[in-house]
Amino acid sequence: MDKKLSLLDSCLDDKHINEKDTISLICYPNSNKCDTYYRLNQIDTLGIEKLCNYGNIMINGNKYRNFHILGKGHSSIVLLGYVKKIGLKVIKIRRVDSKRSELINEGKILEKLSKYGISPKVYGYSRDFLIMDYVGEINLGYVLNNENKSNIINSLIESLKSIKLLDYTNIIHNELNRPWKNIYFPNYPNYFPALIIDFESYSEGCGNLNKFIGGIIGKLNITRFSKNLLELLAEYKNKNCDPLFFDKIIKELLFIINTCFIR
Repeated sequence: MDKKLSLLDSCLDDKHINEKDTISLICYPNSNKCDTYYRLNQIDTLGIEKLCNYGNIMINGNKYRNFHILGKGHSSIVLLGYVKKIGLKVIKIRRVDSKRSELINEGKILEKLSKYGISPKVYGYSRDFLIMDYVGEINLGYVLNNENKSNIINSLIESLKSIKLLDYTNIIHNELNRPWKNIYFPNYPNYFPALIIDFESYSEGCGNLNKFIGGIIGKLNITRFSKNLLELLAEYKNKNCDPLFFDKIIKELLFIINTCFIR
């Protein structure tokens, strides 16, 4: 089935926002500790009309009717939804038991970064909800585990371009030492653009490139060949992420992968 039709079909089962099982989702995982009316008011303001039964993760239990979602973490769940006058979009919902107090800061960061083309476009956000574009199912982890060396290199080049721009914005993604979970390719098998998601944990400064490459050389088991690369990364960080070092770093990383990485 065509992916677009599959996405659309997932929202054609009348899972309207005011149904009992859907309300359980917006108050996940405990509706008894949820200000339901406050959340429904946010939803109404944002124009969210339906939550769609789509994704590789299933929330079990009678009250959820084995609902499928895109993602589930300690602080939020992520679903496909239908938004008035916009269409099918991703909806991030803050969990009732989350240690995070709101999603507003993440919404503002993604809004800023999307202008650089390195994160999904944002359509609205509130304390408990964040609406953005769907980035697909193919992330860097999938590419590293399944693709040939040529495609791995292409995916890394596009990822590095996005990381370079992220360093320019003075925002550090604190989870980029595990980048395979946070970089997606919505136009796969084309690797442009490489979009960065999940800015739940962030700080100010530069050094995303160091986190990213540190994670990649560990994942590909090429750290022992990376002495010169690590020295270049140290200079890059010490020089406040001077872009003049960027091309040298990419050249060295690609040399190591081409000569030392076996797939």
